[in-house]
Amino acid sequence: MYFALPKSALQVFGALEDRPVSSKELARRTNLSERTVRYALKILKENGLVEEIFFLRDARKRGYRRKKFTLD
Repeated sequence: MYFALPKSALQVFGALEDRPVSSKELARRTNLSERTVRYALKILKENGLVEEIFFLRDARKRGYRRKKFTLD
């Protein structure tokens, strides 16, 4: 499967980790605006590359991490 991703989505994907990271932290790491990061995360989620995690301490806050893939 091949899909073209915007440069901002590639930057955000590269800044993600295995542990959840907030969009605000991703904006700081990539020097992109928070709005651009949110758009990039939307594209990455739609393409199944990122998963959104709700923090248990505060359900209003979200974190994002690379989706884990397994070979069946």
